[in-house]
Amino acid sequence: MEEITAVLKIENLTKVFHLGRKKDVSAVNSLSLEIKEREIFGLLGPNGSGKTTTLKLLLGLIFPTSGQIKIFGKDSADIT
Repeated sequence: MEEITAVLKIENLTKVFHLGRKKDVSAVNSLSLEIKEREIFGLLGPNGSGKTTTLKLLLGLIFPTSGQIKIFGKDSADIT
């Protein structure tokens, strides 16, 4: 049986927004997931749960505070 490759792998992804003096908001906190070829994935949650922030992180529109995003095994920080 052939091994299915991870298309997207997220490891401990965190995004904290600094909103001024001593006020930080954690929009995404330690998110980890793996999506393999031929899988269908949905991102669901209530308002303010970090869905849009997660998508912006995946698209490279904003940068994570910590963690890694790997696309076909390559760190997204290294992809231009």
